[in-house]
Amino acid sequence: MSCFRRGLTSLPVHVALVAGLYGQAAPQTPEPAKPAQPAANVVSTDLKKRAFVRAISGGVTLSILGQMPMQNGDFFDERTNFFETATTGAGGYRYGFGGNVQVRLPRKFAAVVSVLQHKSGHGTTQDTYVGADNPNTPLDDRIHTTIEESSIVTYWDYTFMLRRYTKDHFAPGPRGFFGGGFNFRDVRKVRSERETTLGATTTSDTNPIVPTRDIGRGIVGAVGAQFVDDFGVKLMPEFRYTRWLQPSFDTKSQLSRKNQFEAIVSITF
Repeated sequence: MSCFRRGLTSLPVHVALVAGLYGQAAPQTPEPAKPAQPAANVVSTDLKKRAFVRAISGGVTLSILGQMPMQNGDFFDERTNFFETATTGAGGYRYGFGGNVQVRLPRKFAAVVSVLQHKSGHGTTQDTYVGADNPNTPLDDRIHTTIEESSIVTYWDYTFMLRRYTKDHFAPGPRGFFGGGFNFRDVRKVRSERETTLGATTTSDTNPIVPTRDIGRGIVGAVGAQFVDDFGVKLMPEFRYTRWLQPSFDTKSQLSRKNQFEAIVSITF
């Protein structure tokens, strides 16, 4: 009888134990997975497209001219009791330097402004004879004046062009371009040295020669290419041709070239 009572007493304990073990062994139904919510800071891949032609870019430019800005020239003028000859030899440097700015436009276009500085040197010899020569005397009876002049001219070229690329601005890889526009040449500084000989007397001065016009206009065309590295730095070789409609110098033997051929290399950022 006591054994039966002890069994009844421990029965709730056994029932609770069995229920606990059954609850641990029973499979649990997994909760349904929640759909992934898009992150608030996720940007569309369209907005991440890399622009290989930036909205605004600028850089430095090196220019090498095919010929000197001045050309070799000869001049003579003969009238009654007057005779004049002049010869000019061109010199100076063919290279120039400056900078450029480009603004991207729609439909593969871009607007470009560049500023380049060039220097040109030349030397001129001018002989003038005034009066009549008496053939019965051994010497020339005319008044003879000789002018030896050398000058260095500093030019600033301002170029405004519309450029069209062969690829879309967002297309990767190198691309070519072509364009055209206007060129303006500003004569900013002239340095001259001159010796004038009249008879047995020679005088010197440093009065600068006066250009035909301070600012000349021209039409420019260009072709080139753009190469981009992994850091976005662009190398842009270019060839330009300018037809000067208003040469800076157009007096006697001092003549500016009307056709300008130019090789240009720009590094832009």
